[in-house]
Amino acid sequence: MTFSPDVKRTQKNHRNYLRIKSFLHIFAPPMEIKKKILNKAVDLHFKYGIKNVTMDQIARELGMSKKTIYRFFKNKNILVKEAVDFIFDQIQKEIDHICSLDLNPYEELFAVKNIIKENLKKSNASPYHQLKKYYPEIAKSLESRKFKSIMECLEHNLDKGIQLGYYKKDLNKEFIKRMYYINSLNLANTELFPPEIFEKQKSIDLFLKMFFSGISTPLGIKELNKIIEQKK
Repeated sequence: MTFSPDVKRTQKNHRNYLRIKSFLHIFAPPMEIKKKILNKAVDLHFKYGIKNVTMDQIARELGMSKKTIYRFFKNKNILVKEAVDFIFDQIQKEIDHICSLDLNPYEELFAVKNIIKENLKKSNASPYHQLKKYYPEIAKSLESRKFKSIMECLEHNLDKGIQLGYYKKDLNKEFIKRMYYINSLNLANTELFPPEIFEKQKSIDLFLKMFFSGISTPLGIKELNKIIEQKK
């Protein structure tokens, strides 16, 4: 098969572009290169699933050699672990920012829910289920960090709600926090909540409303209904 001069020129320009792009990686600061690799790995994991993404694919998408990736990550297990930590840290920073704002406790948890919602939108695959299946130790570490994060977030939220008179004073906070945690996890269980029957975001909204109703004072219920009405 022969190609026209224009096609050959385009192919040559493309090859030159990839060479230049790869060459520029040599002079980029190491942490910048590592962050690019992690960002791309996270994007591909969300899109195709952790198991399905290869080191070759990541290198190809970035226009860099696989050797460059191995300079920062000795194997795929290490890359997966650091990619999981990378996205967790990003989400945690967003949650910490929400908790630093002067929001009432209902607005706070609804805002945290929206952060989770936006991150779930990125995924066309099931990266967490693949993580549990193929990288159980990494999944276990993630669960530990997630549990600690949620417990701290809820402790802050419950204290604020009690002080404002929105939450009941006699709450068993440790019990409430764990009930919230386990039920929020169960919402992601597709056997318990088949997606063809339960729309995920509506289910989360309903769960939050039930959760708040159970721990709120009459003053809190009034405030909660006002916020829900504003969100319609």
